[in-house]
Amino acid sequence: MKTRLYTYLKRVVSFCFNLLNMLLGGKLPPLGSAAVVVEEQGRYLVMLQPNGRVVFPGGFLTWREHPREAAEREGREETGLLLEADDLINFYSLVPTDWRALSTVSFVYRGRVRGGHLRTGVEGRPCWLTEEELRRRMDPHSLRVLDDYLGYCQRRRQELSRVKTLVPLVR
Repeated sequence: MKTRLYTYLKRVVSFCFNLLNMLLGGKLPPLGSAAVVVEEQGRYLVMLQPNGRVVFPGGFLTWREHPREAAEREGREETGLLLEADDLINFYSLVPTDWRALSTVSFVYRGRVRGGHLRTGVEGRPCWLTEEELRRRMDPHSLRVLDDYLGYCQRRRQELSRVKTLVPLVR
């Protein structure tokens, strides 16, 4: 019941915001959101939403909140885990055509678990899935986030291997 009410309220808010935006000639800015990609032992922390979608933990920024703080807060609220967000993987602009969705600018961070216990909430059920499972279940936007994360990891490995090569030369 709570989940259905929550989903209904999200749709009503989106519709009202989009209607107000249309009446104002499209002058309202997109809303800010943030998410976190957490990988441990080849598995990714994701949310199984009631509508069947699989997404990385995240949500909207609050007033005067830094996107990194929002990613950590939303991750904790949705999963029950204390998450630490560090590097920005990328940012994304989403412009939906559906009145039930909001235009957003979303910041996605790499994160790691610092404590807590998984728990289910109104936004869905957190779980750990492999890359293969994600590729079968995620929508194109979430898959782009996953691919950007994997590209980020590859660049980091290359940077670290370059640094390790240079360190012995400095004596």
